Amino acid sequence: SDTMLALIPVFIGRLVEAASADPVATSDVWRYVILLIASSSLHDLAWRASEFSYLKLLIPLSFTYENGLFKEVVQKPYPYYVGKFTGKIASYVTTLRKEFEDLTEKILWEYVGLFVSAVALTSILFSVNTATGVVFVSGVVLMAIAGKFAIKNNLIYEAAYTDVDSTKNGKIIDAISNFVSIKSFAKELSEYTRLVREQKAVLKARRQSFIWAVVFWAVMSVFVRHIIWPVTIVMNVHFFLNGTISIGELTTFLSAIVLFSNQIWEFIWEISQFSLRAARIEEAHLYLFGSQVIDIADDAEDRHHASKPVSFAKNLHLKNISFAYPDQPDQGVLDGIDLDIKKGEKIGIVGRSGSGKTTLVKLLLGYYQITDGEILLDGQVVQSDELLDVISYVPQDTTLFNRSIAENIAYAVDEHVSQEAIEQAAKESLSHEFVEKIPKQYEAIVGERGVKLSTGQRQRLSIARAMLQDKPLLILDEATSALDSENEALVQQSLENLWEDRAVISIAHRLSTLKKMDRIVVFDKGKIIEQGTINQLLKQKGAFYELWNHQVNGMIIE
Repeated sequence: SDTMLALIPVFIGRLVEAASADPVATSDVWRYVILLIASSSLHDLAWRASEFSYLKLLIPLSFTYENGLFKEVVQKPYPYYVGKFTGKIASYVTTLRKEFEDLTEKILWEYVGLFVSAVALTSILFSVNTATGVVFVSGVVLMAIAGKFAIKNNLIYEAAYTDVDSTKNGKIIDAISNFVSIKSFAKELSEYTRLVREQKAVLKARRQSFIWAVVFWAVMSVFVRHIIWPVTIVMNVHFFLNGTISIGELTTFLSAIVLFSNQIWEFIWEISQFSLRAARIEEAHLYLFGSQVIDIADDAEDRHHASKPVSFAKNLHLKNISFAYPDQPDQGVLDGIDLDIKKGEKIGIVGRSGSGKTTLVKLLLGYYQITDGEILLDGQVVQSDELLDVISYVPQDTTLFNRSIAENIAYAVDEHVSQEAIEQAAKESLSHEFVEKIPKQYEAIVGERGVKLSTGQRQRLSIARAMLQDKPLLILDEATSALDSENEALVQQSLENLWEDRAVISIAHRLSTLKKMDRIVVFDKGKIIEQGTINQLLKQKGAFYELWNHQVNGMIIE
C-alpha cells in the first residue's frame, strides 16, 4: 500500500509539468489527476486487506507465542525455580509476549511500508538526477553508521532498565501474592517504602536510557536537517535555474524530499525502537532460557509422561544414595542411604533439621536427579522423575490454586474425574462435611493459595487429592506438624484412611504420628543411624530414644 503513496511525488511532478506546458496538456493533466486519486484509493484498499490479514494471522500468533513461553517455563526442572525469582519470571513472560505482539504489529504496519517507501524514494531521487540520488544515499549511509555508535549506550542502559524494572515488577507480584503476611505483621507502609526504594533504581536506569536516546536523536537530526535536506535542495534549485532539470522534475524532487523528511523520522524512530525492543527481548530471554531456542508449537506435550510408565508391585529400594545440591557440590546432604520399602509397608523417617529428610523427599519426587547410587523399583533401575508414576504426595504446607474446591481435589488426576469420585475422596478425607457448609460447596473458589480455608481444611483437601490419585506409594512430609490438636486428630484419621492399602514414607517432627508405622528410620547428618519399630528403638536408648525424651508437646526440639 505504501508503494501507492511513494509514487505520489512522481505524479505531482508530471501533473505540474503538463499544467505548465504551453499550451496546457489537458489530457495529461487529467491522466495524472486520475492517477493521484487512484493511488489514494488503492492505498486505502490495500490497508483494509492488511487489517484483515492481521486479524486472521497475526493476532493469534502472539497468544501462541505466550503459550509456548509458558510451556517452556512450567516444564523447567525444580532447580530452575530455586535459582530464580518467580515474580521476575512472570514479569518477563509478560514482557516477551508484549514485545512479540508489538513486533509483529510493527512489521505489518510500519517496517514493510517504510522499506518500500525508502526504496521508492531513492529510485525517484535518482530518476530526477544522479547527483541527488548519490548525495541522498551517502547521507543515509553515513547517518546509519553514526547511528549505530550513537545508539550503543542507549541499548546498554535499556537492557539495564529492563532488568531492574522486571525485578521491581516481580517484587510487586511477590508482595501482593503474600498479602496475608503483610496484613498479619501490619507491613503495608514497609512494603510501600520498599517499592519507593526499588523505583529509585528503576527511575535512574530509565533516565540514563533516555539521556542516550536524546544523544542518538541529536546525531540523527544533524544528518537530516543540516546535511541531506539543505544540500539536496540547494543543489536541485541550482540545477533548475541553470536549466539542467525541468519544473516537473524540481516539483518531483521537492515532493519526494518533503515526503522523505516526514518519513525519515518515523524510519529512524522505528529502527531505534526495534533495537531497544531487541535489547529488552534479549535481556528477558537470557534470564528465562539462556541460549536455548524455545519451541512455541501450540501443543500440550507432557514431557514426564513421554517416558514409559513404571509400576510398584513388590518393593522400592534406595541403593547407596548420596547427594549434594548442584550449587554446593562439596557439601554432601545424603551419604550412602540404603533403604528397602516393601509394598504396603509404612515407614516413618525422623531426625533433626538438616539431617537429610526433606532432601530425600525432593529426590523421590524428582526435583533433583541423584548423583550417586540407584533407585530400583521391583528390581528395575528407574530415574527419580519416573517415580511420580507411583507416588501420591501430601506436603506439610498445602498451597491450593485460586480455583474451585473440585478443581483442586481433581488436580493430580490427568483424566476427567466425575463429581461423584471427587465427593467420595472428600468424604474419605473428612473434607465433605466442611465443604457442604461453604456457599457454592465444591464450586467455591478457595482464594489465592487457598487463603479462604483454614490450614486443617487445606490439608484435608490435599489428602482428598492424594486419595483420588490412588498411587501405591504415599509420601507424607510432616503432614500434621503445623496443626493444632483438634485438626491433627482429624487429619491423622484421614491419613489413616488414605494409607490403608499403600506403602508410606512419612517424614515426621511430631513423633506421636509414628505409633502406627511398621518401621522407623532415624537420619542424622545425611546417614541412616538407626531403624526398627518404635518399641525396639526406645529399648535401644539410642538417638530415637533421645529425640523421644526431648520432644516438647509431641514435637522434636532442635
